Amino acid sequence: MSLKTDLLYSWMAEFVASKRKLLQFGVASYFHFHAKGGEPLIPDIEQLIVQDDLYHVFQPIYELPKKSIFGYEALLRSNSQISPDLLFRHAMEQNKLFEIDSYSISHAVSTYFGSPESREQGLLFINIFPSTLASPLFIDFLDTLVKQVEPCRKQIVFEINESVFEGVLWKSASFRAAIRLLREQRFLIALDDVGDGTTSFRNILDISPDFIKIDRFFSAELRACKRKQKVVALFAEYCQDESSLILEGIEEEEDKDVALALGVKIGQGYLFGEPTRLK
Repeated sequence: MSLKTDLLYSWMAEFVASKRKLLQFGVASYFHFHAKGGEPLIPDIEQLIVQDDLYHVFQPIYELPKKSIFGYEALLRSNSQISPDLLFRHAMEQNKLFEIDSYSISHAVSTYFGSPESREQGLLFINIFPSTLASPLFIDFLDTLVKQVEPCRKQIVFEINESVFEGVLWKSASFRAAIRLLREQRFLIALDDVGDGTTSFRNILDISPDFIKIDRFFSAELRACKRKQKVVALFAEYCQDESSLILEGIEEEEDKDVALALGVKIGQGYLFGEPTRLK
């Protein structure tokens, strides 16, 4: 590795120690409780799907220099007000993570590309778990999806979540085969929340994603933190010839201006718009 690569990895390791989360989808958590005992109410995942309880909101992603929409990220929501992190956690417990993840992908695609104005406004970023990619069911699912989205597949970006429970899958043969298949089918690939996981930089080198999304930790108070600025600048320099860099969680105009000065050209956050349903 080069000196810059070593420095980048050391900075990442330092900031990882200060913050870690299970799953991040950018919303507050709502907990349901039983009438007695105050224990969390665990929903039946298949029932939520059948009852059409789930839907998507879409948050804009902006090109900073042009101040124009680059694309949208699809975020899963529940009419029952169950938070996404709790929803996917229950899916893991019920061994239904593939079912809800594949449903979410199909639903997001049909919702987004069913809207003419969305098709004209850039890429669609869709979250996907490593276990979904590594599943033996993924090949058939992708074949169905390809037929569903033709000719829009070049606008779809699979945004891989770095779940702390699924780190071992990144090195599996089935996961790597799925990545190759996505590229063969002309889909794009992004790594989500980079900087929040200990193996993120190794994954960057191994997968060579089309997009690298830096965790919102680095955008918070970016204007006042020189160390964060150094990390963001290193990522921006790396991505000049490798990937497109996206900084998540931008909420203040001053932080956006600093990010732009550091070389960040694409941003996402409440400064540009909250997640909303398509009209």
